[in-house]
Amino acid sequence: MSVTIEIAGPCRRKLRIEISAERVAGTRAEMLREFRQVAALPGFRPGKAPEPMVEKRYAKEIDDEVRKKLIPESYREAVAEQKLQVVGMPQIEKVEYQPGQAMVYTATVDVAPEFSVPEYKGITVERKEITVSDEDVTKMLDAIREQQADFVDVEGRALKTGDFAVINYTGIADGKPIAELAPDNKALGTDEKFWILVESDSFLPGFCDQLLGAMPGEKRQVLINFAGDFPQKQLAGRKATYFVDVVAIKEKKLPELNDAFAKKNSAESVEQLKEEVRKGIANEREAEREAGLRNQLVEHLLKQTQFDLPDSLVAAETRSIVYEMVRENTMRGVSREELEQRKNDIYGFAAHNARERLRASFILDAIAEKEGISVAEDEVKARIAQLAQRNRTTPDRLKAQLVEHDQMGQIEDEIRVGKTLDFLMANAKVEPAK
Repeated sequence: MSVTIEIAGPCRRKLRIEISAERVAGTRAEMLREFRQVAALPGFRPGKAPEPMVEKRYAKEIDDEVRKKLIPESYREAVAEQKLQVVGMPQIEKVEYQPGQAMVYTATVDVAPEFSVPEYKGITVERKEITVSDEDVTKMLDAIREQQADFVDVEGRALKTGDFAVINYTGIADGKPIAELAPDNKALGTDEKFWILVESDSFLPGFCDQLLGAMPGEKRQVLINFAGDFPQKQLAGRKATYFVDVVAIKEKKLPELNDAFAKKNSAESVEQLKEEVRKGIANEREAEREAGLRNQLVEHLLKQTQFDLPDSLVAAETRSIVYEMVRENTMRGVSREELEQRKNDIYGFAAHNARERLRASFILDAIAEKEGISVAEDEVKARIAQLAQRNRTTPDRLKAQLVEHDQMGQIEDEIRVGKTLDFLMANAKVEPAK
């Protein structure tokens, strides 16, 4: 087999692979024998038909099987022979094959970048001091009280700012129901028993202001002028009328900060609850600090190392980040129109992050290889068990899912990266933050 390599880019190689006529002929003869064993030709039992007749009848199928066998085999041999660190799948082109002749084809591949590993021992990082103030504890307690608040019906007074109104509403613009004008966002057009915090900027600009002073059971007409740049394009620049029924007025009541509240939150007293909250904040900030130290290590390594990246990996990582950003924004209620308007910014951010992630990954992999940092089977099992508990499933079931989606390598990579960062941290110079 003959292999020649052409540099097609910083991280791209084009391999011209030639398989000898003798090897091609041997493989074709092997395939012909396999076809003869199962071939059913008129007048002959399977396996008894003459080879020339089988060859004539199944020539195309035999040639297809020769390609399917020889191209992957020879490609793997060529990569090993040339010691290429290939990333992604090859692009096979220009296959030249005729029975009795050599088979020639090209395989375009992306390869891992070549770079010098920077000095990674003794990196200076700054560790911030962790403090938890009484004000921090008070804010956290207030947040817990907010989460456990009750909403009580208000009687005998009108709706005011800060209340929660429970309303039914239907909107019309230019004589048409808004639900029809904007079918992909029907909540803009109509809803029942909708809870709304009565603030000037809630729901639609000016909507709540026109409900102030209403009593439970009262009906109101609310006039809305949609701005020209309103995200829902079908409504931009239109005037609308909302017919609103005020069903009820609710007022938020926070629980008192007393021993009963503390016991409800797994503490014997307010003082013990405050201490538990203080510890929780400290632990959270400790985790954030440790993550920050590791980020400093990675940022230092990135500044010290510049190299090109395989285009296919950058494209795949960028798509992955874009998908996650769109998913997270959609879950937060960002409309499709707004995401479309921001697509250039989203893509630019994703592409930059993709490159930084990949560069960091290659550098950490190189350090792990130099230091002999590996991942043991027991470590993989422990990580799967941890993830299974978090996702409320069994380790065996989660492992089966990971194998099915070819994600076991990802688990090993995450463990190796963590161990490499631990190694770097153990060899870093830690100084107090300035």
